[in-house]
Formats: sequence, structure tokens, C-alpha cells
Amino acid sequence: MLELYQKLINDNVLCEDKAQLEAIKALSNLTTQLLTKQNKKPVTSLLQSTLANTSINTSTNHDVQGLYFYGRVGRGKTMLMDLFYQNLAIKNKKRIHFHRFMEDVHQTLNKLTFSQPPIDNPLEHIAKSWAKQLDLLCFDEFYVSDIADAMILAGLFKVLFAQGVTLVATSNCQPEQLYRNGLQRDRFLPTITLINRYCQVISIDGEVDHRRSEIITSQYSNYYFTDLQGEARLSKRFDQLCLTDTTTEVITTETVTGEISIDETICVNGREIVFLKKGSQQIWFDFFALCSGPRSQRDYIYLADKFTSVFISRVPCFSGQLIPAVFSGVEDSYQRSGVLMGDLQHLDDEARRFIALVDEFYDRNVTLVLSADVDITELYQGKQLTFEFQRCQSRLFEMQKN
Repeated sequence: MLELYQKLINDNVLCEDKAQLEAIKALSNLTTQLLTKQNKKPVTSLLQSTLANTSINTSTNHDVQGLYFYGRVGRGKTMLMDLFYQNLAIKNKKRIHFHRFMEDVHQTLNKLTFSQPPIDNPLEHIAKSWAKQLDLLCFDEFYVSDIADAMILAGLFKVLFAQGVTLVATSNCQPEQLYRNGLQRDRFLPTITLINRYCQVISIDGEVDHRRSEIITSQYSNYYFTDLQGEARLSKRFDQLCLTDTTTEVITTETVTGEISIDETICVNGREIVFLKKGSQQIWFDFFALCSGPRSQRDYIYLADKFTSVFISRVPCFSGQLIPAVFSGVEDSYQRSGVLMGDLQHLDDEARRFIALVDEFYDRNVTLVLSADVDITELYQGKQLTFEFQRCQSRLFEMQKN
């Protein structure tokens, strides 16, 4: 790893960043440990197999400490993890975005709920099934905001670590800040304890946001401003992209007058979403069709699996203006993440979905082309999601290189 990293710097592929050195050294050590473990795997006896199937021994099974990288956006955490993963010569490894991993866990839990015969501990069953296939599990963007995720992580991680799975994770915050101010956070604290026990925690927090430093406004290639004929430029770009794909038959819902028909829709996870244009590998939506209403990470996973390019029109400025909440079945004093429900920010729900969309498309290398009311740096004007949106902005900058 050290030699490879230095070569990339010498070849001007990467910029030298002293804040990354400790992480590189740790990844080099981990590479050696994992290769040694792979070459010296003991033959499991019948007695050991029986014990492994009947109990969880957390003290003897895990012999390779993992890594947890944290720091501000654009500091190279994901790049370093991917460099390590791509050049690690072991078979039993998996690299996955954290939210996609949790989606898989939730879907499997739902299936096991109705399995026959019933499974006594479905969470342990899931963790052991992952552990049978993996020595190394790499998570990108470890960030917990959902109470359902928070509730199951401690049990899941306990089994994974006990079964000898090594974890490498990236995050924008240190373990102690995960799920901060979340509901029933005390039930998440054992997860933090497990991370600190089984992972070396390293800060990668240099002064430079490498994603943003290489892009200036005049160089935007996938981001158009609505008031500068953004919609017309989006349409021209879409048509040009479809022309290069000889298998594409363009379906459009726009009439000659520019009005949008509601007849043409795509079914995503059982819900219909109106689109503006669609080719075999390309699709174009209005922002509110894709990020407002009953949408979730699962919808964006589906689109990333099906399309290589996604166009979105009229992304708004998430203004942050306070709006009154409508309560149904909860007390007015109910708090979520430390904020009164009566102090909701305008378009914060849409902003959360937009963050999830950008995360998924970035992770899957989906080309995302947008028209928006304001510059990337001005998209979010609220307070509640300031931390989360920094990552979104940084990734939007990097996506301008495509």
C-alpha cells in the first residue's frame, strides 16, 4: 500500500496529503495481517464447528483488528479504502455502501419473519450467513440516522466480530458522534463500544477538500442553472446521450407546449413515478417527482441498478424557512434529533431524500445531470441537515468530473 500510494503521488494521480499517511500505514499493516490469516487458516474440527453453531465466543475468534476512518468530506477516506480493497489479494471480501448493506439486512429480516420453520434469532442468522462468506467487510459512509438501523446494529456487529469478520469503515464523524441525539440512543451505545473494541479509529482530516479543489463553477459539466436555459441544455444533453446508445428508444411525457403528461410512469418498488423522458439506460425526472412524497433509499437503489444516467430538473434551494408542523397522534412537545417537531425546515424531507439519492448514485458511478435554481454551495440554507449536506455538496462537486 505504501509503495502504491507513493507511486500514485509521483505519477500526479494523487496529491500528497500528510493527513492520509497514518491511514496508509494502518492499511498496509492490515493488508499483511489479512494475507497472513488467509494463508494460515486452521482446519476446523468437528467439535469447533459444533461449538460455533451453538454459541458466540467473542474472546477468541477475532484476531485481525479493523479500521474506522473519520473526517470531513473530501479528505480521501473512500479513495484510500477503495485503493486498499482493489489491491488486496484475498477472495472473501466485500465493499458496500453502508445504507445498501442495511437495506439488504432489512429485506432479509422481513423474509425470515415468515420462514418455516421459524428462526429463533434471525439477526444472528443473517450475521453468520455474511460471516461464512467474508473475512473482510468494507463500509463506505457509515452514518446512522434511522432508528430501525440503530436498534439492530449492536446485535449484528456482535455476531460479525465474534465470527472473525474484519471491518473497514469510512465516516464523517468519530464513533462517539454516531446517531447523536437519535431516539433511544442508549440502545445504540453498545455498537459504539464494539467499534472501538474491534477497530483502530483514525482521523483523516486534512485542510483540503480534494473533490472541491479541482472544480470551479465555470467547469461544471453535469450541473446547469435553471435561469440560464438549464432545462434546454438538459434536454440537449439527454438527446445527445441517447443518440450514442443505438439500443435507445426515447419515450417522452412532454407535449409540444412543454406540459407534462401523467400517463407515462415507471413503477419503482410498487409505486408509480412520472418521468419526463426515458431511454434504455437513461431517465429524466422532475425533482419533486423523485424526491417528494413516499420515496426512500430503496427507490434510488432500484434506479441505480437499472440506469447508467439520471437527469433531474429544477432542483430547488432548500430554503430552511421554518414552517408549522401538522401533528397527528403525537404530542406537540415531541422531539426528533433535538429539534421540536413544530420547527420543521422547509423542504428538509426532500433534502434528506436528495442526500440519499446523491449517495447512491455516487457510490454506483451513475451519471447524475441536474438543473438547479442555485449553485451547489448554496443548495442547502437550513440548519438541521447542515452536517449531512456537506457530504452531498462535496460529492456533487466530484460528479462534475464525469
